[in-house]
Amino acid sequence: MSNYCFCAPILPGGEEKMKKWDRDEIQGKGSAGHDKVFREAGITREQVWIQRTPMGDFAVASFEVEDAGKAFKTLANSTDPWAARFRDLLKQAHGFDLKQLLHVNELSIDWHVVEKIKA
Repeated sequence: MSNYCFCAPILPGGEEKMKKWDRDEIQGKGSAGHDKVFREAGITREQVWIQRTPMGDFAVASFEVEDAGKAFKTLANSTDPWAARFRDLLKQAHGFDLKQLLHVNELSIDWHVVEKIKA
């Protein structure tokens, strides 16, 4: 598994939509749909942070996934009703259409500790 990260702008009112989505569709009644769709996409972990910047707020998402391109294609093309609602949330909260995602991010640095540092 590898870690894949991306950021998306948060539109006005988007943070509230994100928090409601988390309550209802990830932690609440929609959690089974979330888990099913993300498993089908090969995503085993999801984290989202809110980054506040002078240019506006951004959602910074992190997925554990083997193939990010395949995962996004699965999310974009799934006919599952939960996936359709997820795509709608992305449009409302972040202003982008997952079906229009043309490429995944390019990995720039991949650093790992190779040995323990002795004190």
